[in-house]
Amino acid sequence: MPPTTNSFQSRCLYPNNLLLYLSVLVLSTYALLDIYVNHMHSVGFLGIGISVPAACSRQSFTGQAKADNAEGEAWKRNRSELCGTREAFLDHHEDKDKDENPWRQMKWVGEAAACPVKGHLIEKLDDRNNFRRGFALRFSNDVEDRTHILPWLLAAKEMNLHHRQRRVLLDLGANAFSTSLTWFLRMYPCDFTEIHAFEVDSKLLQKPSPPGFDEESNVAETNPWSLTVKATPQPPQWMVDRIQPYYSFVSDVDDKVNNAVNITRFMKEELQLKATDTVVVKMDIEGSEWPILRRWLSDPEMPLIVDELFVEVHYNHPSMWNYHWSRFGDISRQNAKELLADLRWHGFYAHFWP
Repeated sequence: MPPTTNSFQSRCLYPNNLLLYLSVLVLSTYALLDIYVNHMHSVGFLGIGISVPAACSRQSFTGQAKADNAEGEAWKRNRSELCGTREAFLDHHEDKDKDENPWRQMKWVGEAAACPVKGHLIEKLDDRNNFRRGFALRFSNDVEDRTHILPWLLAAKEMNLHHRQRRVLLDLGANAFSTSLTWFLRMYPCDFTEIHAFEVDSKLLQKPSPPGFDEESNVAETNPWSLTVKATPQPPQWMVDRIQPYYSFVSDVDDKVNNAVNITRFMKEELQLKATDTVVVKMDIEGSEWPILRRWLSDPEMPLIVDELFVEVHYNHPSMWNYHWSRFGDISRQNAKELLADLRWHGFYAHFWP
C-alpha cells in the first residue's frame, strides 16, 4: 500500500522532531545542573533534603578566588616593601651555609634575585663567583662564558620589544666582530633594525668583507625532511649592512683631542632614542663605565630609554689579577656589586657582562 500524504510528511519531519527532543533534553539537563550547583547548598531539591557540599558552591569558588587574590596582593605588598630599598637589590647570600642548596655548585644558571626589575625576574648578583658562574664552577673554560645570562634575557619576556619600529643595539667596546656582536646577533631574541658598534681600534673591529654569508647556498640536500646546513651560519649580508662602526672612545664627555664621544649625548641627540624604541646596550669599556653609569643613575630618562643593559664593571680583586684588573686601583668587587644593585634599584634591567 503506497504511503499516504500524512505518513510521508511525518517521516520527513522525523529528523526535525529528533533535533527538538535533543534540544529540550540538553536545556533540561543544564537547568538541573544549575539548580544542583548553585541552589542545593541552601534549599532542598524537589523536596528532598540533599545538599551540595559547600566546597562546590559558587560562593565557595568566589570566596577562594578572593582569598587567592588577597594572598597575591599580600605577596605584592611584601615584595614592594622588601624591594623599596637599595639594600634589597644587593642580594645577600643568607643561605650560603645551607646543606641542600642546589645553587651552591650544582646549577650552571644562577638563582633569581629577590627583587624583580621592570616587573620581571632577573638573576641574583653572583659576586662570590666574580659574576662568571660558568667559569668559576668549571662548567666552561671560557672566562667570558655567558650561559648563565640566557634565561634572564628581557626580550624573552617582553614581547613588545620585538614589535617596536626601531630596535637598536649599542655595542660599546665591541672588540672583534666575532665576539660580542656575533653573540648578540645569534643569541639575543630580537631582530635589531640598527646596530651601533664602538671600538677605538679600527684594525680590531672589521665588518665581514662582501660578498657576505649566503644563507641559501649554505643548504645541504642530504636530508629532504628538515633543514641541514653545510657550515655554521654567519650573519648574512643584509644584517651586516645594518651595523655602523664608530672608531672612538666611549666617554662621559666629548673630547675631540682624545677622540672621545659623550655616549649619553650621542644616544639622546644623534640617535634620538626614545622610550618607545627597543634599546639594548652592552658596555665593556675598561673602567670608563663608572662615570657614565653614575650619570645615568641621576638621569631619570635613561632607565626609560635603555630596555636592557649588559655591563662589565671593572674592579680590583686578587681573583682577577691574572687579567690585569689590578690597574683598577681602589675599586672593589663590593663596589661593583653595589653599582649593579643601584642600577637595578633605579629601574635598569642590568646584567654583569663577563
